[in-house]
Amino acid sequence: MKETREEIKNYLKKYHAQEIKLLCGVVIQVLPSNHDFRIATGSDEGDIRKVIERECERKILFSNETIISKDDAELFRMIDELDYKQTKLGKTKQIELMAGVLGSDTLFEGFCLAFHDSDDSLEEFCKLCGCAGRYQECALEPVYRKRRKYGRLIAEYATAAANLYGVIHIVELEELIWEYERSFRDYKGYARETGSYQNTIMFTPEFIGTYTLHNLVGNVVAAVCTTLDGYILHLCFKEDYEWEQQKFIHHFKGVNRELTEDDLGRFFCSCDTSFRVLHDLASEKEVYFPEKKEFLRYVDETYYAENLACKKMRRYIEKNFMSAFSQAAKQEEITTAQCIDDFMYEICVQASDRNDAGIERDVNDFVQFLFESLEAYDVHFDGTEQENELLGYAMNVANSVRLWINHGCTPQEVRRQMQAHPEETVIVPGSSHAAVFLAEGKSEIEKMGFHVDLDASASQIPIFGFAQGADGEMKKGVKKIYPNDPCPCGSGKKYKKCCGK
Repeated sequence: MKETREEIKNYLKKYHAQEIKLLCGVVIQVLPSNHDFRIATGSDEGDIRKVIERECERKILFSNETIISKDDAELFRMIDELDYKQTKLGKTKQIELMAGVLGSDTLFEGFCLAFHDSDDSLEEFCKLCGCAGRYQECALEPVYRKRRKYGRLIAEYATAAANLYGVIHIVELEELIWEYERSFRDYKGYARETGSYQNTIMFTPEFIGTYTLHNLVGNVVAAVCTTLDGYILHLCFKEDYEWEQQKFIHHFKGVNRELTEDDLGRFFCSCDTSFRVLHDLASEKEVYFPEKKEFLRYVDETYYAENLACKKMRRYIEKNFMSAFSQAAKQEEITTAQCIDDFMYEICVQASDRNDAGIERDVNDFVQFLFESLEAYDVHFDGTEQENELLGYAMNVANSVRLWINHGCTPQEVRRQMQAHPEETVIVPGSSHAAVFLAEGKSEIEKMGFHVDLDASASQIPIFGFAQGADGEMKKGVKKIYPNDPCPCGSGKKYKKCCGK
């Protein structure tokens, strides 16, 4: 049986003031993340409804009162203001506030839907607050279950996308979700005909769009960052994300008018933050788009697909270095299989650009890491040939690891894409000497399928001369100079390192 407000209040009185402060802090932080209530209680709710209707091409036919009652709306506004102003409250007032939220059917469900951690953590929190019965009843209710499942699934897609691609725009995420979730076209089961919290805008696929997705991901998914203009980021970008936020605040400080989309567009276009650069570079390549089951495996940040290259390297290790890994496993008190798993995972991490802002690994660093790791496992080679064999297997693994810079594709897949869609290779000279050589062989080179452009890398500089000596007429002209030519200033440096910078 669900607890009443009075029962919850009496239960909470047993805690010390500091304990109540921590519990109340969770309520104050989580509840305002429910954007259903924010839309229904906001002064601009009419404008927001129009935006949502336009994006999803559906009318919202229910009133705000079917989302939240006037009394609950008043308490929600007060909590939202507390969260914003960080107002200090005494123990008694905090208990009354918590009992008001956790003892209300609407606000309690809204709190549970916005709770970003696992259901087990949510249940444990409710036990601590003296409302375990209320949670058990809510958790079994069919409409709540559908809404909660929908919110968790959106969180999984956002998290998996951030882990697989590093950065994704909300529009791309929406397209991805619709591709995977054809069942979202069935809107039944997300609304109640009677009772509290009858309708929802945020926790139903009926109104899925960039606005609802942006706010749902931004408010409920703790495993990613979201920018104002709709980018969803892996947490490794958090520092750059916060720096851009500070830059935004500084840029618009003192602007005493409502910011327009043009204002925001101009600002964000001027930003060259690492995650924006990564998105631009990755977008030049085809996106890796696996089956739904495989895609959702990337919810686990540590997941790397064990492909054929990994299996071959594992078999080679088991055949040639089993004793070394068995000895290492004994020291770590794990199985030999686990020891090899750990080593293979380390190799995949080193080859990947994940967690490193999309910066591609240097092959020399990878090779050095490989042999230093093998040395740590006390692996001894029979000779150079065996070293090269293992290196070959490791390089195949590196070429089969999915990279952010490649839009989730592996280096091998990108090479195949380039072969399937070949671009004309253009050869340009780096010096005047090379230009003469290429000019002489231009026709033969182009027969081989290459294009020669003698002017692409050249700069034109003005030259002055006296054909009849110093007393004659000065002649003006231009001369082509290439990056590797000596700089005409007489410095002795190449043009590209001197005046051609």
